[in-house]
Amino acid sequence: MRTPRRGQAIAAAWVLILAPPLAVVVKLSVYPGWMMFAAFLAGIPLLIGYALQIVIAINGMFAARGVFTREPDAGRGILAAWLTSAGVVLVASLIVDGGDDGTYGSLLTEMLGISSTAGGSDLSMTLVVPAALLWLGGWLWLLVEWIALRARSRPPRAAPRSLG
Repeated sequence: MRTPRRGQAIAAAWVLILAPPLAVVVKLSVYPGWMMFAAFLAGIPLLIGYALQIVIAINGMFAARGVFTREPDAGRGILAAWLTSAGVVLVASLIVDGGDDGTYGSLLTEMLGISSTAGGSDLSMTLVVPAALLWLGGWLWLLVEWIALRARSRPPRAAPRSLG
């Protein structure tokens, strides 16, 4: 497999860094409610995952000698970065929230004009499940690719000399 171009790695790095804040803005702009509050309560694992994404972007994609810019098969990690980034924005766009004042919906239900309806809620929440799997699956895949490429790019260690 060919090594990705540096521009592809840099674009994926920017998306990895900017997609989660974009997802928060999307969620807060449509129907901020209890689901957003729950996300803030679960903030520590989300922030740890986001911090790891930033480390991967900086060390693996922005750096001139990063593993995603020089290793063969690095294209899989670039694809995983795009998938997890798309997944987080999709989840934020699809998850239904609100309800305290009787109105609820998501970005999708707002765009389709079916907010605060059972059908709109069902459609949006049905689509959020594959989007969440895309987000989490892409993130795990990215992490595995980064670790594997880092391990493969290290020079072999010399065997220890015996004292005998």
